[in-house]
Amino acid sequence: ILAAHPDEVFLIEGHTDASGSDAYNLGLSRQRAEAVMEALTTYYVIPPQNLRTVGYGERFLKIPVDGPEAENRRVSISRITDVIDGY
Repeated sequence: ILAAHPDEVFLIEGHTDASGSDAYNLGLSRQRAEAVMEALTTYYVIPPQNLRTVGYGERFLKIPVDGPEAENRRVSISRITDVIDGY
C-alpha cells in the first residue's frame, strides 16, 4: 500500500483486559501499540511517519468482562489518512 500511496497514515491501537488498575492498563496498552510500531518499522521497514499509536487501556473491551480475558489484550490497525488530512 505504501509503495503506491506513500502518504497513507495508519493508527495502531493498543488495548488491555480489565485486570489491573486503570493507570497500569493505560500504560500497558500504550506499550503494546509502541511494540507493534517498532516491529513494523524494524522488520517491515515501514516509515515511522506513516504510523501513529494510541493506548486505550480497558476502555473498549471486545469481551465485556471485569477481569482477565485474552481477547481483550489486542492491537488493531486502522487507516486514518482521511481523518488527519485536514490537520
